[in-house]
Amino acid sequence: MKSFKSFLNEEIYFDDDLTEAVDDASKEHGVSNNTKGVLHEILTGKHLNNGKHMEMHVNEHGETPVQTHDRLKKSIHPNDYKRIDANAKSAANHIKKHIESTHPGHTVHAVTHTSKPGDTEKVTGHKATQKEDSSDVYVSTKHPKTGKVTHHGVSLKVSDNSSKNIPSSSLGMESGGSKAKEHFAAHKAAIQKAHPQLVGKNKDQRKEAAKADPKMHADVKERNKVLLHKVAHSHAAELQHHLDTGNHEHVVKHIREVLHAHKTPAQEKGHSFIKHTTYQTAKGVQHHASSPSEDHEHILKDHKNLSVKSSGGSVHFYHNGKKFASQAHKFDSQSDPLSSLKSAGKAV
Repeated sequence: MKSFKSFLNEEIYFDDDLTEAVDDASKEHGVSNNTKGVLHEILTGKHLNNGKHMEMHVNEHGETPVQTHDRLKKSIHPNDYKRIDANAKSAANHIKKHIESTHPGHTVHAVTHTSKPGDTEKVTGHKATQKEDSSDVYVSTKHPKTGKVTHHGVSLKVSDNSSKNIPSSSLGMESGGSKAKEHFAAHKAAIQKAHPQLVGKNKDQRKEAAKADPKMHADVKERNKVLLHKVAHSHAAELQHHLDTGNHEHVVKHIREVLHAHKTPAQEKGHSFIKHTTYQTAKGVQHHASSPSEDHEHILKDHKNLSVKSSGGSVHFYHNGKKFASQAHKFDSQSDPLSSLKSAGKAV
């Protein structure tokens, strides 16, 4: 869940079709998304570990996985817990089948919760930041004949939406193209000129001012929308220019950031990594396992058939005219009139 956690803060604003990210404080079935996500990690790990809670280092609250589990279980309705547990068990079975299909005969000998900085290194022996290795759980298996251990990193995502493609990266303003900072600076100056009462105020004071003045808040939201469209349009044009002039590697590098399509340090040494998504459709719970560092390689190598366009506040990436990735520009908060500019990417 790490790559998603980084932008599940106060309020999320996506333009166009990337509206799946939700406020961490919002409730679905009476359970916050953070609680649901953490329980999904811990319970999926438990079921991967043959019904036993994962052995791991304590978390930032000084809790082991079993202690975190017990605390969160008490905070929600039994029916919600039952649903989350059933989904986690189904996810664990899907992950087991995936590992069995890619590493025939391997047997699981350890399942580890790797939610904190430095945890993955303790399992794999390879240093990695959470951005470099976003695994929430590591499943360690042994080869049936040689006994060689392979570590399988799993980044877990869970959603009540019907799409398997949920945001996979959270990017700063610098990923919005060379003109993003210039556009944002002009946008911020225009808001301060139109609403001087915001000058010199901190974030909480600006939020209160916007809450007390609906007309100002509406004006800022409209200006925000205009800026998102402007940034997306200039960014898409800039990226397409790079393609047109033969600077394909610049665009490919950017798409890798959007899709978080990099090998983990452990992968570089022969281990594996998957992003595993649990989602809902009319048919019930569904699962999807993807390999970000491999899934789009055939596309990224075919430079001549790549193209970039914008729509609203999003930049879309195409291969042979078919969209395969999107980057949605957004504001960190819609309640702060001078919120910073960021973006989020996902496969489509």
